[in-house]
Amino acid sequence: MADDTIERVHDAEEHRKSYNAIMKASTEIGVPFSMALASFFTSLVMANGVLLSIVLGVAVYVFAHVVVKVFFSHH
Repeated sequence: MADDTIERVHDAEEHRKSYNAIMKASTEIGVPFSMALASFFTSLVMANGVLLSIVLGVAVYVFAHVVVKVFFSHH
């Protein structure tokens, strides 16, 4: 019975580590990248040109990455 409890505690710790890693990757990379892609294609549709669209996409990615890092810095 004690072995089963210890195994469950280890499983819970591994699940927590996996969850934290997934959330960190999605907030630091996934969210800013999605926003950058959306702004890039929106800029293209508005006929602003490829170069300006790329610059806008990079600027949005950097800004969103900084905002996410600042917002989630308490973890």
